[in-house]
Amino acid sequence: MQFPELLDALGVTDPDGDLAAHWEESLATLPLDAPTFLRPERISEWREFCRISPEVDGVLHEAARVIDGDPHLRAFAWHLYRRLYVHVESGGFSDWPSLDRRLPDAPDAVYLLVCLAAVPGTLKAHAHLGVPLDITRDTMLEVKCFAANYADWTGGRVGIIKSQVFWLRHYPAGRLFRVGRFEFMIQPFRGDLSVYRHRESGKVVALSGDGVTYDARGYIPIPGLTDQQLGFTARLEESDGAVTSNVVSPRGIGLPERVRLSLAEWEPVLSPGDLTLDMHIPSGGGMTPEACQDAMVRGLEFFARTFPDRPVSTVSCFSWIYNPELETILGNDSNLVRHLKELYLFPIRSTGRDGLFFLFYDDDIDPKTARRDTSVRRAVLDHLNAGGRLRSSGMFALGRDLSDYGMGIYRRDWPAEGLPPWLAGLRV
Repeated sequence: MQFPELLDALGVTDPDGDLAAHWEESLATLPLDAPTFLRPERISEWREFCRISPEVDGVLHEAARVIDGDPHLRAFAWHLYRRLYVHVESGGFSDWPSLDRRLPDAPDAVYLLVCLAAVPGTLKAHAHLGVPLDITRDTMLEVKCFAANYADWTGGRVGIIKSQVFWLRHYPAGRLFRVGRFEFMIQPFRGDLSVYRHRESGKVVALSGDGVTYDARGYIPIPGLTDQQLGFTARLEESDGAVTSNVVSPRGIGLPERVRLSLAEWEPVLSPGDLTLDMHIPSGGGMTPEACQDAMVRGLEFFARTFPDRPVSTVSCFSWIYNPELETILGNDSNLVRHLKELYLFPIRSTGRDGLFFLFYDDDIDPKTARRDTSVRRAVLDHLNAGGRLRSSGMFALGRDLSDYGMGIYRRDWPAEGLPPWLAGLRV
């Protein structure tokens, strides 16, 4: 089967050549019998493991039957499987086709079928690492989350949003695990700042990286916008046993004030490139303070047991969830806002529309006509319609501070503007 024949049979094009990558290898390894992920007994078994409702079995079994009975669809499904789990260095699947011509009632069911096939590889990887089965089962809940997103987006159809498919690569690789409410994996810290703790008092402060430009409000300017007032560019200096730079407030903004920290008194505890527990927030489920604290504490404990040769003592995340302006957009009673107040926030680059995909499954919505069926959606749309923008921010939490989660440990003695008294004396 030549690749142009496949495109013609599916009624799709491949203008960028991405779909064609590794096609010959996929064709050469195509099994004579139905691939495992098209067998009804395996579909139901893996679907149950991911705790997806058995109501989808009829759609999935019928889609698998049609795919297995059509040489072109079977070749396409096998190619998708190999691109996801074998050629893991390849890109995402956002531009891959829906099978509208052959599966009009479930055009993206093939993506869910292939994502369910992450279960056996994940079980194998976790068994090798000695991961408890309950952690494995919770980790695979992400397939259920993605299927629920698709159903919400399409009015109840069965499938997975194609741009989310690539995420399933992490699980059989044994690097991403769900512990409680959150997912975690070990990654180098990507923030452009360094964090210091006072050796006696335990106070924590973050200093900006050198050359970072902030707007007048202390955020990273959004590219392409002309109505932003520039503020300052941070300047980092290290000399004579001390470090000097602009302060980053735990409220998530850079400050024009610069301080000088003596390294005899201040210990560096987090720097760019240090290993950290990179946190991800699956959709669905509450974010009560108890659930958030529990997940981060147990996450650090789990990784200490499972990867003792890669010690980490910090949790970090980069997300629209940590936008400091959500305090105003959602209000102080929101569990999400209560969560972000317990963390040390810092500004990162944003587009001005961050988080729209996770709320509406589309980065390019019209705020005037988008659906308003949840309190968060309504609040965000009101913010956008009033001329506001949406940004992402980063956060970190040092492991030794998580026992004080719920006490606002990082910001409780910081004023709304400027420096706290214990830091103001170090200003230069």
